[in-house]
Amino acid sequence: MSALKIPEELAEQASQIPGLNERITRFIRFEITQFEQRQKRFNTQTLTLVAEAKEDAARQRHEGFDRREVTENFLKRLQDLNTKNDL
Repeated sequence: MSALKIPEELAEQASQIPGLNERITRFIRFEITQFEQRQKRFNTQTLTLVAEAKEDAARQRHEGFDRREVTENFLKRLQDLNTKNDL
């Protein structure tokens, strides 16, 4: 198990907060419960799709994609689909 890493610039201030360790422990337990509930709520295929979408989004951000361009392309394709369906 790895220890929680507090950035050096915050460590001194964090050490002065009474009960911080207990509050962090409660927060971590809550997050674990939330994670477990999400795992039960969604099937494996859905979770895989979400993970793939997150990886794709991270790759696109890393490559410096233009959000405006992506949005315009999406809207154009949507309009094209709607136009074809109207015929």
